[in-house]
Amino acid sequence: MQNDRPPPRRVSFEKGIRVGGPGWFGRWLTVVLSAIVFVGAAMLSVVLLAVLFAVGTIVAGYLWWKTRALRRQMGAFGDDGRTVDMEVVNKDSPDDDSAKR
Repeated sequence: MQNDRPPPRRVSFEKGIRVGGPGWFGRWLTVVLSAIVFVGAAMLSVVLLAVLFAVGTIVAGYLWWKTRALRRQMGAFGDDGRTVDMEVVNKDSPDDDSAKR
């Protein structure tokens, strides 16, 4: 890094307001622009969240509407009293621990 070079020149208007320097105007401009960008980003995120929620609701509603026939058909296989729950145990299984019980 070379320190023998002169510092960069600052642009100034006729009234002495420097642009790009550490003065009060530059700091004020930075704060104002930062606030504007922050508010704009917050508004954009709220709008995007609302749009994504609306699209998700529409897609979920569409899928729910298209699968209603399948849900009705699955409801026809309800418990009619003829279902038997059972477990099959092999008599010759080496892992049979029924004698230990």
